[in-house]
Amino acid sequence: MSTTPSMQPLIQASRGQAPSRWPVWFMRQAGRYLPEYREIRAGVDFVTMCKRADLAAEVTWQPLRRYDLDAAIIFSDILMPPMAMGQTLTFDKGHGPRLDKPVRSMADVKSLKMADAQKDLGFVGEAIALTKTKLKPEQTMIGFAGAPFTVASYMIEGQGSKEFTEVKKLIFREPDVMKALLEKLATVTTDYLKMQIKAGADTVMLFDTWAGQVSPSVYRHMIFPMTNKIIADVKDATGVPVIYFPGQGSDRLYELTGCHADVISIDWRTRLSNAGKILRGLGLNVTLQGNLDPQALLAPESEIRSMVLAMKTEASASARSHIFNVGHGLLPHTPPESLSIVIDELRKK
Repeated sequence: MSTTPSMQPLIQASRGQAPSRWPVWFMRQAGRYLPEYREIRAGVDFVTMCKRADLAAEVTWQPLRRYDLDAAIIFSDILMPPMAMGQTLTFDKGHGPRLDKPVRSMADVKSLKMADAQKDLGFVGEAIALTKTKLKPEQTMIGFAGAPFTVASYMIEGQGSKEFTEVKKLIFREPDVMKALLEKLATVTTDYLKMQIKAGADTVMLFDTWAGQVSPSVYRHMIFPMTNKIIADVKDATGVPVIYFPGQGSDRLYELTGCHADVISIDWRTRLSNAGKILRGLGLNVTLQGNLDPQALLAPESEIRSMVLAMKTEASASARSHIFNVGHGLLPHTPPESLSIVIDELRKK
């Protein structure tokens, strides 16, 4: 059944309209905390799961079978574009994602393929189209990508990092190389998101998880302009609302002047009331998303309900509208029943 964006609470909230009910979804809602996901994962590697539309759609559906959610977010990974650009992506047990041929020079940047979204990443679009066939009219299909800096961090380091030393070498020693990489990624990412929307995504989200690893000045002058251009270009071309996650804490919020996103996703380190105040001070009339600590889902039921009620109260006074979510992705040890408690409390009048 095809979805109708005007009927969807998440899209209504994204546009600053009064939603028909409080919209809720969870970052990483399709994943390792669900036993049905682990059953599929036991027989296939992660990259294959992402590239097979039938498996990606099945994993995307799994949480919607269990929970009364307002959105499905396609099962994929932010490192699909680097793979399409020529790096080999692997997931080593205990080490997370790894990319070969780290990008450390202008020659490395120039050697990267300018990926064709449909040809090289079309499997994501196929999974979105397949997922969409089973969504209810009021459920939103979310596509996503990593913002250029966050994706570039993996491409440069070759894996996750705590110090981001190689990244910062480029920023401070060879800024032209960093800018060239970000520009190339911005072009690929824009086309990638447009492809997802053409395939059926009702909204898209940009994750900039590592934006807090640089100074405010570097973020504002080198990183944010690339990301904001993607948001503007996608909105101008498609008309769909865009959600932006600027990473951890409130520091990056002060640098979002002129941001074109419709929704800013907030992590648990920042009060929704403070986030709303900061963004309004910049002249941004946006919807907020978030921001329950994922570890709070380990709490007893009474505490979970109390936290949800407190967030509803705070959100009501903090933004034009609110989309309930966690402040970052669900963790493997998340009790599945805790999500049912959150949703039940949200549905109370």
